[in-house]
Amino acid sequence: MKIITSLIILLFFSPGIILSQEITDPEADETPTADWSFASQWGIGVKAGLNGIGFEIVKGFGDRLNLRLAYSTFSYTYSTEQTIEGIDLLAEAKATLGAIGAIVDYYPVKNIIHLSAGLIQNNTLVSVNINPLSGFPYGDLTVPPEDLGGVSADLGPDLPVAPYLALGFGNTLSRKHRVSFNFELGAIYQGAPQLYLEGSGMLAPMASDHNAQVIMDAIAPYKWFPVLNFQLTFKIL
Repeated sequence: MKIITSLIILLFFSPGIILSQEITDPEADETPTADWSFASQWGIGVKAGLNGIGFEIVKGFGDRLNLRLAYSTFSYTYSTEQTIEGIDLLAEAKATLGAIGAIVDYYPVKNIIHLSAGLIQNNTLVSVNINPLSGFPYGDLTVPPEDLGGVSADLGPDLPVAPYLALGFGNTLSRKHRVSFNFELGAIYQGAPQLYLEGSGMLAPMASDHNAQVIMDAIAPYKWFPVLNFQLTFKIL
């Protein structure tokens, strides 16, 4: 009996003997649960780039997926006076940049590199108006500017809604930090640019269909509109 009692005491009080153990998944504490709820992981971003200045609403899903609703716009006007064949001309140009789109980011390397794809409404438009400032001497006569007329041109994308592809560095919405930075390089497939010419008066032949087609043939290869963006995102939820 003393031998049995000694063995029991030795068994239960020996180092390394486990009296009880909770059965758990050994990886449960190492792998965080992805948060796919709609109420969390929201941010607002401000950005600037080749398609203008704007903002984004960002929603995070899990650790590697973001959805962005983006808006950007910018406009620039320029005018110059030129003298061609004795006629003083005023050329006025206005370039309007902008986009509205939905973009999905996937992070193969979490928080560092992301691949982006989406649909963009490309609002890029370049408008040019050319009007004479002086009359045109024709023999003993001078043709007044209002009879000379003018020429206007609009240049824009072929596809109003187009696919967008990009490679980004940084994070469009950090899970741990309040502010995140992202640099993105991509392109919008806009199709062959479309040119619309209109003319009036004596300058109307300059806006012929033949001249418009010659210009469109020259710019047809430029089907991708480059996009370069810098973005700061502030996490709000």
